[in-house]
Amino acid sequence: MSLAVQLAVESIRMQFEDAMIHCDNLVKVHQRAGTGERGRRHIETSVNRAIIVVAIASWQAVVQDIVRDRLREGMPKSTDPNYGFARLIEGQVLRELDRFSTPNAENSRNLLRLIGFDPRPYWTWRTRDGGGAAATLSPAQVEERLRDWLKVRHAIAHGDAKMPSVAVLQAVRQGNVQPDEGPTIRLYDAKQCIAFVKKLTDLTLDGLEAEIA
Repeated sequence: MSLAVQLAVESIRMQFEDAMIHCDNLVKVHQRAGTGERGRRHIETSVNRAIIVVAIASWQAVVQDIVRDRLREGMPKSTDPNYGFARLIEGQVLRELDRFSTPNAENSRNLLRLIGFDPRPYWTWRTRDGGGAAATLSPAQVEERLRDWLKVRHAIAHGDAKMPSVAVLQAVRQGNVQPDEGPTIRLYDAKQCIAFVKKLTDLTLDGLEAEIA
């Protein structure tokens, strides 16, 4: 791997880590906001929602940064016979980049494949299930979890009164959902979203480094 490529990937990784610091800080805000009162804790719930929005936005930025970097590195000099064709392809990719607003697995992969990189084979890792038992996430399961988090992010961004009943939320897995209210978003869920996005990003960037080495 060239030094330029290594530095570019590390730059993307550092920008992601800087963005995710806000998620970690919001966790601390949640932990300090307790009033000790009974009932639903509305301030803390809002913080949990903000964490999920920031985490997904950080993942979206990683995908966009990868595409922009690879386009820039792959562009031949203006004296190259293929320069005109390369500019045409660049324009097409940039248009798709501008349309990229829902960073689920399908859209993320479609965009990254335009620059010759499919991260899906790298999307597998060891984790623990809801009961604490060790488990291995397959790429299909990773895609499903990302899709669920996008549904939650979408509901938050649109101010929906009810959150979607998706398996990534602890209340749904525990069967603790009021039909007229929908599942709550807990601090545990926010932390799980942070951990998921961090692992997804790490493996995606590791895969990118492996393929362009």
